[in-house]
Amino acid sequence: MKRFHPTAWVLVLVLALLAGCNRHKEAPGTPGGGSPEDAMRDSLELIREGKFGMFWQHALPPADFAALKADWPRRNVAAEPVNDDDRAKFENGVKRLTEPDAEKKLYADLRPTLLRFDKEYKDQMPLLTGVAQSMALTAIDQTNDLTIPQKRQLREAVNVIAPWAQTVGWGDQGKAKQSIAILVDTARKARLTTPEALHTMDFDQSMAAYSTMWLGFKNLFNVYGLSLDKSFDSVSIDTLENTGGTAHVKITYTILDKPIQTDATLVLLDGRWYDSDLLQSVRNQHVKLNPPPPPPASAPAPAASAAPPHDPSAPVAAAKTR
Repeated sequence: MKRFHPTAWVLVLVLALLAGCNRHKEAPGTPGGGSPEDAMRDSLELIREGKFGMFWQHALPPADFAALKADWPRRNVAAEPVNDDDRAKFENGVKRLTEPDAEKKLYADLRPTLLRFDKEYKDQMPLLTGVAQSMALTAIDQTNDLTIPQKRQLREAVNVIAPWAQTVGWGDQGKAKQSIAILVDTARKARLTTPEALHTMDFDQSMAAYSTMWLGFKNLFNVYGLSLDKSFDSVSIDTLENTGGTAHVKITYTILDKPIQTDATLVLLDGRWYDSDLLQSVRNQHVKLNPPPPPPASAPAPAASAAPPHDPSAPVAAAKTR
């Protein structure tokens, strides 16, 4: 997997809920947008469709996109070596999901649990989902990877999804069969065999794997009545402020018919609009992976009249309280 914090990918999935359903006015992957609304809508529509390679090409200026691809081998490296036990569990899980008749075998293993669900688990769902909701909210509050509006958006989403999870028919055998079929199909299309394979893919291979998993994720939620596409269709994007070089937009959408709002700051670069938080995070990661060499010990002090060097990690937009 890409070496992003887990919460960062959760955020990407939630942000995908904001995507509009309009068709592209420009070629897919064209860097930036002609307006703040178009930049946000087109980026998120590409996420909706699982076109992650085109998303990054669209969401970043050309030089930053090139740097992202060049950095990918180091971004994608495993955070720590995989031990033998974890490797064996991973390989066994993949084998069970991809072997012949995997659907029938997995369902046969799951069926006894489904039959016991109403008697042993159903009454515990409010407690279990309440604990999960509390843990999720705590994790969101404690992470340092998210902005204040991003945390607020995730908290609202969790508070909407938790009550829904209490009412879902998790013991429904028909839904279980559909879900297993989706998981098996997704695993076969992803073509992952070992944990190391996740971290040795190039940029294009990684984007294809993410697309397969994301589309499977959407189909899985559809089975249980949570339509992400319905949330996509509900979006509205409004510009609250545009100073000419920086714009502040409000995004409104629904999850399970409950309204949620978030906002974003976009910056104008070379005539195109980009999400400043996303661009900032990519640039920060690039600097982290490519630290500047230390100056020679005998290097003379720069002349007072010389222009200061460009700092790639400098904020791309002024901080704004949202």
